[in-house]
Amino acid sequence: MKRLMFLGVLLAAGILLVHGWAEASGSIGAGAGKVSPRAAYSQGKALTFDTLVCNGCPVRRLDRDQAASLRADLEAAHSAGDATAEVTALCGGAAVQGDECTLKLELVYYFLTRRYKLG
Repeated sequence: MKRLMFLGVLLAAGILLVHGWAEASGSIGAGAGKVSPRAAYSQGKALTFDTLVCNGCPVRRLDRDQAASLRADLEAAHSAGDATAEVTALCGGAAVQGDECTLKLELVYYFLTRRYKLG
């Protein structure tokens, strides 16, 4: 009888532990949700300096005038699909109008606008 009672308590504790471990995190929808402005700025900065501004990249050094020019190129690429050397470097082999490329263009655009106060 004691052994049966012990196994029952052990089984109940195991079920409670597994149930608590398997519960959802509380988020309603799938995906990461909205991107915060701070995250968009950080991601845009990383993309800019990893793919656009470096020793082997299309832009060697970035100042306010170059940022304004690059921002205009990004606008043209986003609206008309024109691919300059910078946009090609940013998107790689992806289509300029593709979702991944569009997101990269927007993140870099946001970074340049905020960092260099381009209005």
